Amino acid sequence: MAQTPRITHIDSLRGAAVLLMVMVHAAATWNPFHTPQPSILAYTISGLGGLAAPLFVTLFGWGVVRHPFPLKQRLFQSGFLFATQIMVNLTSPHLFHPFTPGVLSLMALLTLLMPPFAAQLKKSGSQFLVLIYIAVFTLQWFFPEIQGTGGWNDRVSGESLPIFISNLFVTGTYPLFPWILFASLGAIISTQGDKVGAYIPNSMKIKISLVLGLAFCIITFYISSKTDVLWAHPTSEAMLTFFPANPAFIIAASTGVLLIWIAIQNLELHALNSAGRMSLTLYIIHFIPLTLMQEYESTYQWSLTTSSIAVVAYALIWIPLSAQWLKRYPKATLEATLKAIRKSL
Repeated sequence: MAQTPRITHIDSLRGAAVLLMVMVHAAATWNPFHTPQPSILAYTISGLGGLAAPLFVTLFGWGVVRHPFPLKQRLFQSGFLFATQIMVNLTSPHLFHPFTPGVLSLMALLTLLMPPFAAQLKKSGSQFLVLIYIAVFTLQWFFPEIQGTGGWNDRVSGESLPIFISNLFVTGTYPLFPWILFASLGAIISTQGDKVGAYIPNSMKIKISLVLGLAFCIITFYISSKTDVLWAHPTSEAMLTFFPANPAFIIAASTGVLLIWIAIQNLELHALNSAGRMSLTLYIIHFIPLTLMQEYESTYQWSLTTSSIAVVAYALIWIPLSAQWLKRYPKATLEATLKAIRKSL
């Protein structure tokens, strides 16, 4: 979402989020082993990649609250995001069906649902957010089947309307439940701290949250090492799982999002700003080269180190590319198109 004037560290955060998304998708494409690799390098890439979507959705929740568009504009933006989700699916037919719900369809739903929900968050503050986390965790604990019991193929299916709706709201890759928690976290950030509502305050409440979150991560990692259970994995049996997003993952990811936000708001990594200003465009187009190069790790017999270097390089190359893109063709982005059409409504 556009800001006038722009908040530079928000652009940096968006840039970090989309580049981490690029990295995790490249890592999933160029994994020569297709099995969990318990190495520091693998944990670093997967750990940072695991924070990509939570940060992306948190920033979106922040933007929805900061820019409360009229209903007509929200309806258009929601439809626009659903359309871009289909574009992503069509560029990656080896991964998705044309109508597979994903992170962009989640944002389309949040565009419609978050404004009234955020109003209550703004009124009640962080106490209401804590209650939402507790309610979601309670449902996940007592009714784990609510998020589906199928594998990856079931989560990306969109072959019928009932399946599409189920995956959109509860059983897909990025369903509204429980991913609305991250959007709610962003909404709370937008109401805290300074008058801009973009900085996480250096308060005792934040410090305690971070200490508890980090302690939880350390304890669960220690337990996993002692019990020979995977600590984190997208889909396998592990303490932290991404698909579906379990309570342990949500706690760890929320902690990671806060840490990244605090770090970047203090550092203001301007090199990431261009990528952040066209994050939606980059998110969609980065799938195209990956689809074309999806067999490279097997064709050229890449090692884990080679694959890791390729993954990081592929993510970083979008920094200069986005800078040149905005310099030469500033209006040739989906963000500029969306903004122009929304203003005309």
